[in-house]
Amino acid sequence: MKLRNIFKLSVLALFTSFSAEAQDVHFSQFAVSNLTMNPATTGVMTCNMRASAIYRNQWGSVMGSNAFNTFGFGIEGKFNSGRHDYWGAGMSFWADKAGASNFSSVQASFSSSYLKKIGGRRSNEHYLVAGGQIGFNQRSLSLDKLRWGENWNGTGFDGSLSSNETLFNTSTTVADVNVGLLWFSALDRKNKNNVYGGFSLHHITGGNLSFTKQQTEPLYTKLTLHGGGEVRLDRRLALVPGAALYFQGASTMINAGTSIKFDFSKRSSSSQAFTVGAFLRTTNKLESGMSPESIIMLVRTRYSSHHFGFSYDINISPLVVATGGNGAFELSYVYTMCGQRGRRLGCPTF
Repeated sequence: MKLRNIFKLSVLALFTSFSAEAQDVHFSQFAVSNLTMNPATTGVMTCNMRASAIYRNQWGSVMGSNAFNTFGFGIEGKFNSGRHDYWGAGMSFWADKAGASNFSSVQASFSSSYLKKIGGRRSNEHYLVAGGQIGFNQRSLSLDKLRWGENWNGTGFDGSLSSNETLFNTSTTVADVNVGLLWFSALDRKNKNNVYGGFSLHHITGGNLSFTKQQTEPLYTKLTLHGGGEVRLDRRLALVPGAALYFQGASTMINAGTSIKFDFSKRSSSSQAFTVGAFLRTTNKLESGMSPESIIMLVRTRYSSHHFGFSYDINISPLVVATGGNGAFELSYVYTMCGQRGRRLGCPTF
């Protein structure tokens, strides 16, 4: 087989894998990017408003300037709906770019939720939340930055030769609909102990995101299961476990672990805290099933309405030979606004 034909097949296989196997972006600090995890978390907060931003850089040690760069942003609010119920509204956005082809993904959505109290008193009330999102999902790339088999003149690359770029679209966009449910319960009046669990379905309308004009590849529906809570060990010390499981097409990913939170203030309602934790991410490999991919170290601090977070992924997959253990790092910031004093909702902190 001629070298240029081998190259053509490689490029076709590459683009087929982009459309068929590429999955949604993921964040190690999944609770910070709650609107991309489950629309039912919209408005689930003790305060009235929350804004969050997160940045992720992955595989920089291997890919250099072509590393994966992902940015996410979300803003949401909670509003009274009767004596005990609430409704939430928000919007989220994330963008991802990687590779020499500037392969990019963009998703934006608007979300709404309804928080219904289903039982308990102030010291142990629990809620059921239903949420939904509507938006769009777009992917694009720069064909002029790629090299094609047709440009091979026998000795080197010749950009003047015709190529098969016409076989590909440079951008695809589909409508996106997501839904979710969440249950949570406050286990004491001061919300020092709480528990939650939920699930969501993303991309329930599907869509074709293939770049090849002659091929249709679906955007697989993603199922997310997540849960966690906060358990008070001492007046100023708490355990904060959490887990998120993702199932999309043939891909499965599990991110689970726990953090320890230390409150600087001795007051029952502390606005200053320091959190440190460790999580394990496992993914499925076609040849060996589920296997560890990264150990995630997390540090987070809160001062009044400001929350700052940093996490680092230590790569422990077979790619460690190339990465040297360097996986990804994330920076996050969350701002909360409580407004006027009043009855606060006892619920988990995202």
